Amino acid sequence: MMKFTNASFVFVMASVLTMTACSESDSQESEDSIVNTRPEPSPESVAAATALSARLENSEAVLVPTQRGAASIDYTQPEASREAGFVVTTFRIQNQAENALAGFQVDEFWFDRDGNTVTGDRVRFREPILAGEVIDIELRVPRDPAMDRSNYEFTHQNGTIEPNLVEEIPEPEVEEEEAAEAEGEEAAEAEPEA
Repeated sequence: MMKFTNASFVFVMASVLTMTACSESDSQESEDSIVNTRPEPSPESVAAATALSARLENSEAVLVPTQRGAASIDYTQPEASREAGFVVTTFRIQNQAENALAGFQVDEFWFDRDGNTVTGDRVRFREPILAGEVIDIELRVPRDPAMDRSNYEFTHQNGTIEPNLVEEIPEPEVEEEEAAEAEGEEAAEAEPEA
C-alpha cells in the first residue's frame, strides 16, 4: 500500500508541475500577443503629444494633481447689482478639496415667477484652481423685467461640486507680478502732469 501511495503522490506532483509550467507558457504567450495587438498611435496623436511636450518645456507651466470625483468649495452669499443694462452678480469661492479643480465652472440661471428660465451666464476657468485658492466670481446677464430669482450650479471637469455657503472668505492673494503692476499704475496716477 505504501508503494501505491508514494506512486500516487509522485504522479500528482508531476501533474501539478506540468500544469503550472503549461499555464506559465500560455500566460507569457498571451502577454506577448496583447503587446503585439496594440494599435500604433496615429500620426495626429503623436504630433499633438510632441507639440504639448514642446510647449511645456518652453514654459513655466507646472503640472498639478487634479481632484477626481466630488469636491467641496466654500462660497459667499452672491450679491447682485445693476450696471447699465446688466445685472452683475459677484461672490467669492475657495477650493476646499485636497487637489486642484480642473475646468471649474459656475452657471447662473435666472427664472421668472412661474419658474421658467429667462436668462443666464457661465464662467469657466482655464487654469486649475489650487487647493485652498480663493477666486472672485463675476457673472453678467442682460436685465429682463421678467427676472425674479436666480440659481447657481458649480461643476468641475472630473466630477461634481458640493458647495458650502459661508459668511466670509479671506481676500484672494495677489501674485507678485500683479502687485508690482498695480503699484506702478498707482505711482503713475499720483504724479502730476506738467
